[in-house]
Order: sequence, then structure tokens, then C-alpha cells
Amino acid sequence: MSMVCTDLQALSAGLVGEPAIARILKDKPGRRRTSLVQGPRGTAVVKAYASNRAPVVARRISALAAGPSEPAVPRVLALDEARRLVVLSPVPGRPLTEAVIDGELEVIERAGAALGKWHAAWWDRVPAAFSPHPVQHERAILAKKVQGAASSTAAAVAQEIAGLEMPWPCRTVVHRDLYETQMVVGDRVGMIDLDDAACGPPELDIGNLLAHLTLLGGRLGRGMGNERRAFLRGYLTSGPEVDAGRLQQCETLSRLRLACIHNEPALVGRTEGALSNK
Repeated sequence: MSMVCTDLQALSAGLVGEPAIARILKDKPGRRRTSLVQGPRGTAVVKAYASNRAPVVARRISALAAGPSEPAVPRVLALDEARRLVVLSPVPGRPLTEAVIDGELEVIERAGAALGKWHAAWWDRVPAAFSPHPVQHERAILAKKVQGAASSTAAAVAQEIAGLEMPWPCRTVVHRDLYETQMVVGDRVGMIDLDDAACGPPELDIGNLLAHLTLLGGRLGRGMGNERRAFLRGYLTSGPEVDAGRLQQCETLSRLRLACIHNEPALVGRTEGALSNK
């Protein structure tokens, strides 16, 4: 935390002011540390990277400024390549997770509609900052997770991977790692943690979100059918057409990845039929 505060000294004068107080929000050793920094002039989110990703992330997020007003996304306030820092504006709102836990279906539907607007707005006009994310990349990510998974989970996942290699078109900007914590709801719906945003199919974001709802439902000991349907209802009012087969493919890839990461073999072999009962 002190390192982030020290590094912020060169940037804080025109941003949050002095003294700057940092609170770590998320720390992934060897990858990045995300901190909320508060000062007398305001608040900022500072991302400190172990690699040289800072300018890449800054270009991606800056490109998103030309998108729709909702979902709201962060603005790049500063970039310090030498210190490997990106400073972003905060996105106000409470995590969508809270609405899911409380069963607030109207809020969940709002979030789905906002994601649909985002995908529709970027359809066939993806900025150059976003590289294509073909199915081969997603399968490679899953393969790495399988290698690190418990043997019983890995074996179950390996049996389900076949048939998930169907190519998909990359036609819009996708978050690429979307789950309920990455969406916030206030006056507007917002999205955060866009470091890995790419050019891909809209079903990738929807599938990720639905798979995470299944994971959360398992932990809460309840089904997520109503919440899934609410999100899809919202999405289908504003988003591009959804391919049912591709959505199942994307959700399955995400579900298997989560099974490996969280050692949740119960996630293997589950099929919800996302569009069949929307």
C-alpha cells in the first residue's frame, strides 16, 4: 500500500491532491494491484502492473470513451509508463452481486439491457485497440486451468471439452471476463475491470455472466433461474441477436474454467438452456 501511495505522489497533485490515502481493493501477485486512492480533491482507482501492460490497458479504456453513456466505464486520468501505473476514474454504484443475492430482478434486468446496449453500440465498429479473441484463445485459457485443477475435476472437465472448438465471429467489444462483481448499478449501470477487453462475440460476455451466476447460486444453495431469465430479458431488449448454440458454447467454456479455478466439479455437465426459457 505504501508503495502505491509513494508512486502516486507524482500524479496526485492534479488528481486527488495531497495527502493521498490508498486502500487495496484487489491484489494479484505477479500481475497487478488495484487500489482506491482518496485525497482532498477526490477519488481515483490506481492499477499497478507487474508487467508493461499499463499503456495497453490505457489505450483500451481510452477507446471506450467513444461508446454509449450506459454502461458507464472508467476514464483514464493518468498513465505513468515508468511506474507501470494507470489511474482511472471510479465508476459509482453498488456491485450487481448485491442485487443478485437479494433477488432484485428489475435491477438485474437493467444490467442485462445495459450490456446489450454496449454490444450493439460497438457492433462492427470495434476500435483498433482491441485484438480479436477467437475460440482458440478461450480454449487455451481453459487448458491452462485444467493443468492446475484437482485431478478429479480435471478429468471431468476433459470429457466435456470436446465440441467446444466451434469458431465464432468477433464483431463487438467484449469485457471478456464479465461477472456480477464487474457490473455496478447506481443512477447508471457501469462496468469496471476492463483490462482484458477484446473484440469477440457478445455471447462470450453473456455466457461468462450466466456461468458466474450458477457458481454464486451453488454457494448460496439456491437456483438462479429467475436471475438468469431477468438478465437475458434485459439483454434481448437492446442487444444484437444472440445465437443460442454459441451462447451455450461460451457459457460451457466459462463454467468449466470456473470448475477448475474453484474446484467445483458440480459445475461440470450442467446445462441451463439459457434461451429456451427466457
